[in-house]
Amino acid sequence: MKYYGDRFDDRAKALVDIINNGGKRLNTLIEDLIDVSKMESGKLELKKQKENIVEIIKNCLNDMLFLVKERDLSLSFDFQRDIYIEVDKIRIEQVIMNLISNAIKNTPPKGTLSINLKEHNGFVNLKISDTGVGFTEEEKEKVFKKFGKIERYGKGMDILTDGSGLGLFISKEIVNLHHGEIWLESEGRNKGSTFIVRVPSS
Repeated sequence: MKYYGDRFDDRAKALVDIINNGGKRLNTLIEDLIDVSKMESGKLELKKQKENIVEIIKNCLNDMLFLVKERDLSLSFDFQRDIYIEVDKIRIEQVIMNLISNAIKNTPPKGTLSINLKEHNGFVNLKISDTGVGFTEEEKEKVFKKFGKIERYGKGMDILTDGSGLGLFISKEIVNLHHGEIWLESEGRNKGSTFIVRVPSS
């Protein structure tokens, strides 16, 4: 595509982008379905070791910075110090990336995305907040269910358009396997949302 780019008109390039994006979505769906199958059969095994959760979050943010800049969002990450906990790094990254990605897609341009990490009373609490479209009470009941994709619309937002409805279900199962919990707080439509992940610190 790069080599022959000058031979493509805008329509052809758009079609190629659609095909590429479709392929990525299909690959993500297949990977999600494999994960769900492993979880439901009890075959998803964690490879836990002591990791710096602050560095994991920073790496996830670096991977998503282009989307933050593209949407002109204000981003903050507040943490006290480096925190080391026993986790499966790849799986926890999967959870954090999913939550950050959702927050970005659900927040209009020039909105705010804030991340807060604290250790308290034997637990690490991660909060990912946005000023986006928010959730109704009915939606909050569905959000962590399998295929619980929620159709929501708002100006300047990509409301889960590429989602399979499996991301948050998988995230919840991964957090559960870490003996933690995950939940959602939102005061309603267009009032933003906060996802909280809590896992043991030891």
